[in-house]
Amino acid sequence: LPCFFLFTSRLEMKHFLRKLLGLLFSYMSWTSGIILAISRSWRVWKVDSEIVPMVSIGLWEVFYIQNLNMSGVLVETEQVGVMDESWALPDEITYGQELILLANLMKLVVLIFGTMTLWVSWIKAPYPEFLRMYYNICICLLLLSPCCTLSAVIWNFSADFSGETTFDFPESFPIKKEALIREEGSYILPLGIITAAMSFVSALSFLFE
Repeated sequence: LPCFFLFTSRLEMKHFLRKLLGLLFSYMSWTSGIILAISRSWRVWKVDSEIVPMVSIGLWEVFYIQNLNMSGVLVETEQVGVMDESWALPDEITYGQELILLANLMKLVVLIFGTMTLWVSWIKAPYPEFLRMYYNICICLLLLSPCCTLSAVIWNFSADFSGETTFDFPESFPIKKEALIREEGSYILPLGIITAAMSFVSALSFLFE
């Protein structure tokens, strides 16, 4: 009898740790998704210009260092511009904004539901149907969110490096797109793949439950 209780206790702890692991990967994936959303390195362009040698483009903002000649002294100033309706935004950025927001929203729902199910499991409340329903919701969202993330980062990467993007700077910007020399690599694609992988791992952890 003591061996039976010991086995049962270990089995319950194993299930709890698996749920905790799934929730932990969900938090990590959500954090990475936030980093993707606020990043200004979705595109890094090397430009043939002494005024603005490089431009980093995000989903909502563009960052660049502008060289200004002040009384014979060259001064570097950091500039941040918001991409509003005056910008010619291509589909991969417009839809990328919506896809990344949708993915982060779905993972936020997973965090809420996953935390609730973990708490119910911890207090050993007799609500199996409640847990099953919430786990199914979490699994569905965790399988959909990486599809949105991968679609956004891969579409942006392929459009940028294939030269098929229609992205352009507004008239008020200090440089023109024609000054582009080459596209630099960035961490967005690898981070997007890692973010999606963590969502899949979290979904598998919940699926076993």
